[in-house]
Amino acid sequence: MTDTPDALHTRYLTLILGDDLYAVPLGAVKDIRGSCSSVALEGVPPYVAGRLDQPGVAAPVVDLRRRLGMAPAERGGPAVHVVLQRGNRKLVLRADAVADVVDLGIPDEQETTDGPDARADLAWLRGVAAAGDRMVLMLDVDQLIAPADRSAVDAAIAADQARAA
Repeated sequence: MTDTPDALHTRYLTLILGDDLYAVPLGAVKDIRGSCSSVALEGVPPYVAGRLDQPGVAAPVVDLRRRLGMAPAERGGPAVHVVLQRGNRKLVLRADAVADVVDLGIPDEQETTDGPDARADLAWLRGVAAAGDRMVLMLDVDQLIAPADRSAVDAAIAADQARAA
């Protein structure tokens, strides 16, 4: 099957966290890695596990379990890292596993939501959809690092890169 630009706007990559399914827009997915190392950052929120340890890539790693308030994964348990890009901003998500690509029939609205959200505790939730007999929580990629935390994350990455130079 050939993906047209319109088809990509309704297709999502589903991620597994515990027993739940979460989805990110397929058009934002740039890479999927079984594992990757990260460099710890100072002064960032606890859900930011660090920066992707890859030359030339300044992408924060968001531990989805921490970001969504879930219990930590079992030590040494499986993990997958999904590299996303939205505009000029890269982000790496750590999840338990990747499930599938599904067409949820809901277009990915690519407007960026940089400002604070009135429902800040759930700002990361874009919506809920059905995929077969399962419910899927659709993630708002632009809210996975809370707007109030972005400047601290950007500053920590810049400081880390300056130290490495």
